[in-house]
Amino acid sequence: MSDVDAPDDSVTTLAYQDEPLMSLQLGEVPTWLDYQAVVDDLADDGVAAPEQFVDGLRSVVSDAADRGLDLKIVYTEAPAAVYTDARDVATLLNEEYEGTIFVRTPVFVGSSSDTIPRHRLEAGQDDAWEEFDPVTSATVFVNKVTAPGPPWGALTAITLALAVVAVVAFIFLLRRRRQG
Repeated sequence: MSDVDAPDDSVTTLAYQDEPLMSLQLGEVPTWLDYQAVVDDLADDGVAAPEQFVDGLRSVVSDAADRGLDLKIVYTEAPAAVYTDARDVATLLNEEYEGTIFVRTPVFVGSSSDTIPRHRLEAGQDDAWEEFDPVTSATVFVNKVTAPGPPWGALTAITLALAVVAVVAFIFLLRRRRQG
């Protein structure tokens, strides 16, 4: 595809590369991101982002803490090569920091957590991905992963009770039918 004129923006340019794009391997540090700078930047306030977004993202981290969520947020304008790279960076950072890590790039969203199940993180990522603004994206993620879930225990107990009542009623009707 070298005869194709690739657009100037770096994210689209990645799609025109001759070599296949590979996701990060286990423990591999991304080459498209100054990983150590991100690790160092997260240490003071839980946010690693360009200066114009830091105050807004600090507010999201504070709101998450109020909800009982230990959150670190990374927003980078460096283009990740593969959609799993944001998640892989979050997973690497989760080895450095406890809690939940949310990573936003210009195109991709990823997260990792030692307290929130993967399915919940994915649901938060799906909603956060729809928001281009990093502060709004992070806010949507926090709202989704901290929202109370359905009361599965109560719903299971009610369903079980209804099933028992239905079986008892069925047996009662069968006996009544035999007797009369």
